[in-house]
Amino acid sequence: MDTITAIETQKTRGNRRSIYVNGRFLAGVDGEVVFALGLKVGQQVSEARLAEMLRAETVQRAREAALNLLSYRPRSRNELSRRLALKGYPEDVVEDALAALARADLVNDERFTRDWVASRLQTRPMGATRIAWELRQKGIAKELVEQAVGSIDTETEYELALGLAQRKIKRAGAESSDEGRRRLASFLRRRGFGWDVISRVIEDLLPADE
Repeated sequence: MDTITAIETQKTRGNRRSIYVNGRFLAGVDGEVVFALGLKVGQQVSEARLAEMLRAETVQRAREAALNLLSYRPRSRNELSRRLALKGYPEDVVEDALAALARADLVNDERFTRDWVASRLQTRPMGATRIAWELRQKGIAKELVEQAVGSIDTETEYELALGLAQRKIKRAGAESSDEGRRRLASFLRRRGFGWDVISRVIEDLLPADE
């Protein structure tokens, strides 16, 4: 058995602790790790216990990396998992770090999905098809995607598409011709609106000549 001979607060980072075993520096760890594992000076520790400490420190660093990513913008669990993997954290460490954040309600795909849909409807209008595609790209579960998209009623999509089309026509102009209607339809389709909504908008704004 080895013995923890010192636990010192690091001068430049007050939340970090330097762990000494048998009189020699072993590692720097977060203060939360020391507290969570109940590490104390004079404590005898096995190799397995030391390995547990080092792994707990790695999980803590992964959690801090995830929190840093979240400080820039909300992210889905899958997004965070991919980014942490790119930083070199093992899969099991990533899972433990994200599980801890989920327990603290800092990672919540259901809330993320609701907020994403609300943002798209309010600040960057697009149809349900495009929103669903974006959410799938972010690794949101199929059930959550379907639930979120199902909450968008056809009339809401129509109003959004109508507003986009009116601005498009005002900015770039559009002719009430087959070519003008095709261009407008293509624009709305790229924004994720369905053909039922698109046809209503075109009929209202660029009706075909009788």
